[in-house]
Amino acid sequence: MSGKVKRERGGSVNITLAPGEAEVIRRAFGDLLELFDSHAAAAAPAQEIAPGLRDPFSSPGTDVLPDDPALARLLPDAYPDDPAAAAEYRRFTENDLMAGKRANIAVLLSGLETVGPDGRLHLPAAQVPAWLVALNDLRLALGTRLEIEEDYEAMIAALAPDDPRLPAYALYEWLTWLQDSLVRTQR
Repeated sequence: MSGKVKRERGGSVNITLAPGEAEVIRRAFGDLLELFDSHAAAAAPAQEIAPGLRDPFSSPGTDVLPDDPALARLLPDAYPDDPAAAAEYRRFTENDLMAGKRANIAVLLSGLETVGPDGRLHLPAAQVPAWLVALNDLRLALGTRLEIEEDYEAMIAALAPDDPRLPAYALYEWLTWLQDSLVRTQR
């Protein structure tokens, strides 16, 4: 974590990434998009009234909480104590929520395409919120997979040096630093 994050006049942010960090971020978000794709593929297909024409009165989305814990964390039930209300709410909101998550990731990934050979990235002020939300989604998914809790630092310290989870914990820590650094630029 050798990067640097600095706010400029007008609210834009300059980020300096160490060699390889942009590629690690791309791969991590690629994995998250694959998770989204697997969920979309498992959802019931939309009913059509004619080829390519969706039935406007059919269910717009799935009404079931995802089985995958990371997706369930990103797409929680709105009414955990009322399964019927949660299902109805999910049916009408999940597709839009997923579209928003994908749009934020697209903004982040397109920004990574502008990283110069010196590792510098100029992030316009209007893109910072999308980056923050996308980073938060990735951290939530990764944290769920790693079963991160409040005292996870002690858990990491207790791991053997060759534990295969250590790179994922390092990524989680780095994403936390980047998100926190971006948040601090918004004050």
